[in-house]
Amino acid sequence: MQLLPNAIIRKRPSLARSAGPWVGVLCASLLGCGSIGSRLVASNDEYVAYREVRTTERLDARLAASNAYLMAHPDGQWAQEVRPWFERAELRYWLRIKETPAGLAAYLKTLPDGPHAAEAAAALATFRERQQAARKELLDLSAAMTEERLAELARQRDVAQEAFTSWLGRFLAIETWGMRTSALDHDFIFAWRIDPPRGRCVDDRCAKLVQYAYELPGGGDRSERRLVMDIVVQLDQGMLEQARLEGPGLFSRLYEAGATQPVPYDDPSARVEAITYAVDVIGGAVEARMPSQRCARDAIAPVVLHRSCDGWTVTVTAAELPGDDDVVSISGPTSP
Repeated sequence: MQLLPNAIIRKRPSLARSAGPWVGVLCASLLGCGSIGSRLVASNDEYVAYREVRTTERLDARLAASNAYLMAHPDGQWAQEVRPWFERAELRYWLRIKETPAGLAAYLKTLPDGPHAAEAAAALATFRERQQAARKELLDLSAAMTEERLAELARQRDVAQEAFTSWLGRFLAIETWGMRTSALDHDFIFAWRIDPPRGRCVDDRCAKLVQYAYELPGGGDRSERRLVMDIVVQLDQGMLEQARLEGPGLFSRLYEAGATQPVPYDDPSARVEAITYAVDVIGGAVEARMPSQRCARDAIAPVVLHRSCDGWTVTVTAAELPGDDDVVSISGPTSP
């Protein structure tokens, strides 16, 4: 049945009087006389806003619709109905979600101008400031740990490289060739006998096996390396004849420790670069004893460096097969 506007009823009093009984019946049979009466006098915009409140099922959407209605129509026909529900529901909603950043963000999205919007914005800003501070602290810690880790990796490589050059230096400092090992200087004897592992002699060959683990930057199993080196003192009837440094892929490991570049077994060009690096290191170490200008000799493969003069000889031999030993041998002038 079509309801007649109030304007028409006012113009026809007789119609208003005669309509009284059936209007009452109609009010009782619908959603209530209050709603119908209000609909007859409320604007269309207000009714649409109120209808949104009544028909929306999701809590956050209904809160948003209620807030929008009350903001637009604070003294509207249904304000007395909407406001009490909104105040109770909004407070429960706020208390439920205010403890987390996600909850605060959800509140501001649902009720950007709600009763607790300012409090939510301030709390969310505080959360975010703390989150940024925590993230910065974590990044600083991670950077410090990374820096510390890199420093430790560098230290490991330095130790491996220094072990090689230190023994090379001890060999070049020997002044007692042709004499018993007991005549070696204090530093050599301490490093040989006291510094673990202790050197052992079998017949005329005395050897000390040392190993130095290190790691290349980048991490992973492929970055883990180990420099394995035999420190050999060769005797002739108990007298010092020759000293050697030898080990599997020794020059490749030396290059990796110094240049932090991997030398794969199946990469000939990388191996050549490693041998060149080792020759430079050894050549520089022996230069004072055996200057290249005066002592250099032809190096015939697999020998890659050969110097000899003044009773001193150094021979550097590169392994031809992966896994074989690279060798540095040194001998000096025997005492008369």
